[in-house]
Amino acid sequence: MDNAYFDAMHIWLQQNTGWIGPAIAMVACLESLVAVGIVLPGVAMLFALAAIAGAASMSVYPILLWAFLGAVVGDGVSYLLGYYYHERVRCWWPFNRHPQLLERGEDFFSKYGVLSVVTGRFVGPVRPIIPAVAGMMGMVPGYFFTVNVISALAWSPVYLLPGYLTGAALQWHDTVPDQLLVVLLAITCITILLPPVLISVHRHFKPRFTGYLVLASVVLALLVFSEWGGLLESINQRVDQWLAVVQLPWLQKVMYWVNQIGSIPVLSIFSAGGLFWLYRSDRLGTLFYLLCGGLSMVCSVWLIQWLADNEGPLAGFDPSVHTTATAYVLFSFAVLVAENRPFKVQWLWASVALGLVMMEAFSQLVLQVHWFGDVMAGLCLGLFWWLVILVLKKLS
Repeated sequence: MDNAYFDAMHIWLQQNTGWIGPAIAMVACLESLVAVGIVLPGVAMLFALAAIAGAASMSVYPILLWAFLGAVVGDGVSYLLGYYYHERVRCWWPFNRHPQLLERGEDFFSKYGVLSVVTGRFVGPVRPIIPAVAGMMGMVPGYFFTVNVISALAWSPVYLLPGYLTGAALQWHDTVPDQLLVVLLAITCITILLPPVLISVHRHFKPRFTGYLVLASVVLALLVFSEWGGLLESINQRVDQWLAVVQLPWLQKVMYWVNQIGSIPVLSIFSAGGLFWLYRSDRLGTLFYLLCGGLSMVCSVWLIQWLADNEGPLAGFDPSVHTTATAYVLFSFAVLVAENRPFKVQWLWASVALGLVMMEAFSQLVLQVHWFGDVMAGLCLGLFWWLVILVLKKLS
């Protein structure tokens, strides 16, 4: 296939947007299919198709659904091929010429077990191989398809939203404000650089989690005292004025979808996946601590809101519930997946969790749902309860 063929397809899809969804499902399926996904430039094709959908102002939900269905089917077919054909898969192209491809997938599966099905979905080199390897190594079908569906729910927005948001942004001819570029650059740098620094410091100096807990408590207390003293009001107004120029129609639309990271359905999916894995791994103690931490987090938010509504000492203090829950759930999920893993794996999951939390927090400011102080308080409150769970887990 030459570039002219792809250009013709691009033009045809722009004129026939109704076929974009099925095209995304087909690419997602083929990209997940054993052997085929190795040679198919699926990531680039999905980005391009999602960008066309965004530029055409198509609803993002059908696009994500098509991608989800394609990924589930592709991984499912790959698993069934490995499950029923076992060692005969080694005789298929390209594994008969490049046996190291399957060996790499087997090593990955042996090292991470069921987590390899989740992690492998996001890692290019092993993505189309892990489902087949899981089948070859006898993973229980019900277990695989449960993990397959849950991980596809997370994979779909991670792979589709960047292209969709890019296309939606290019649709508008507004000049991108400098403030937006500064914020996105800051989020990118913090997301990439902060996790490895913290992980390295923790590995080298081995500080206790109680120290982190005290630090989060101090910051949260400072925010409360700043609210009492009226200092937060001044900061909130300045941040709001500085971000006033980013109140653009296309950015509001984009941030609405980003804000869904902290919605109950999305966080419920992450929570259900993590709790299900803990239950199947017989880590009931950790499961119990996480449930208690989540319940305590919800109660603390209700208590703060009650004190604020009743003109108590916290009147006017309204931590972002979305940011609190997002920080607690995603950081807990990242720790569960990356615990006792190599440095690069910990870096990857910590950066993903931190990036999602920061983008959700930024969406709160752009949509003017909460003030800057409320978002920071929500972040600290989520970190507080997450650290409480880590401390209790280490002490038990």
